[in-house]
Amino acid sequence: MKVISVKESVELCTESGWSAYDMALDVEMDRDTIIRLGSLGDLTYLEMLKQPFYRIEQPYYMIKGLEGSNTLRVAMLGGHEAILERVRELL
Repeated sequence: MKVISVKESVELCTESGWSAYDMALDVEMDRDTIIRLGSLGDLTYLEMLKQPFYRIEQPYYMIKGLEGSNTLRVAMLGGHEAILERVRELL
């Protein structure tokens, strides 16, 4: 799995000191990748839903998306942009 693009999210939260980026992937997000990304924080994975949802949280960043989607969102407090590279490494 590879990240093919990273774009600043249209849902800006800069007034709170946070920024968010949408990462487009070359394939759909699968369960194994979600579990692997879960190593980056506290994983909430609602796989019983018709469209399974996941969220990975830490005090300075959050990663979220849907299983089966080819995008995910990474939001972080200013100064913690290195999480984008960690996500790339785990994908």
